[in-house]
Amino acid sequence: MVIKAVPRRTKTSAVVVEYVQREIFEGRLRCGDRIYVERLTEALDVSPTPVREALVLLERDGLVSAQVHRATFVQHFDARTLRADFHVLGLLGGVAAARVAVDRDPRVLEQLESLLDELANSGDLAARRADLANEILRVQHRAGATPRLLAELRGYGGFLGWAAGESDRRSHGDIVEAHRRVIEAIIAGDPQGASRARLAEANEAAEQVVDELTRRGVLRADGTNAAVG
Repeated sequence: MVIKAVPRRTKTSAVVVEYVQREIFEGRLRCGDRIYVERLTEALDVSPTPVREALVLLERDGLVSAQVHRATFVQHFDARTLRADFHVLGLLGGVAAARVAVDRDPRVLEQLESLLDELANSGDLAARRADLANEILRVQHRAGATPRLLAELRGYGGFLGWAAGESDRRSHGDIVEAHRRVIEAIIAGDPQGASRARLAEANEAAEQVVDELTRRGVLRADGTNAAVG
């Protein structure tokens, strides 16, 4: 395993999580590679505690596998497993969106419409656009998800959501339109339409992530992981 040094100093497990995600996404950490706590602490200039906390979070996300009192390894993934995971994420998000469409809480509808308008007017401000898109999802999840469903969405949304953001090559108009389809179905009281639109967006995100990982050489053209075989 090769760890690339970074200049910033921080002691948050969230940054360790993102660092490991990026190492995997960019192919420096490959499936089956062992992750050494000591090397991460040295590379990131942090104590072992946030590193161990990060590895627990990454294991819950399915990105690494830890053996009790032993080592942690990068889990296997390929195009097929990524598509399956994104499909499940889309189904879960679709359930939340459908519940919002059934309830049609005026305050939630107003908030979603306002966020959609802001998103449409965010132009080329990529960071602002990403924040607004994430807030639209958070509003739908908070309003439509049960506590258990919300926990599942948070669990599934870790690496998948991060990878989708890193891989998103859609135009501003396409991003707005994807969210508009879901929100318009919610406002119309069409739970099936809202669910289908959310699932379609998740499946599209899967293809973008697979394409990006293939371009980076992490996956082969046939969808298999380049570190295997």
